[in-house]
Amino acid sequence: MSDLTKLLQDLGQDAELCEAYIEDPERVMERYKLADEEKQAMRDKDVEKLKKLTGLENIKANGTIQCHD
Repeated sequence: MSDLTKLLQDLGQDAELCEAYIEDPERVMERYKLADEEKQAMRDKDVEKLKKLTGLENIKANGTIQCHD
């Protein structure tokens, strides 16, 4: 599993991580050692780019990237 995929999964499952990401996304992305291209896709909330970068291109998404408790 890529670090980006792990981050996206963790954001959806860990409320504390989600709060940390909301407060300082750069710090959280550094902890996950994301590549510059991955960080930019996260900053831009570019769902299509994120799907390509994670290899999850067939996943359906509504365009909303958010954290869940």
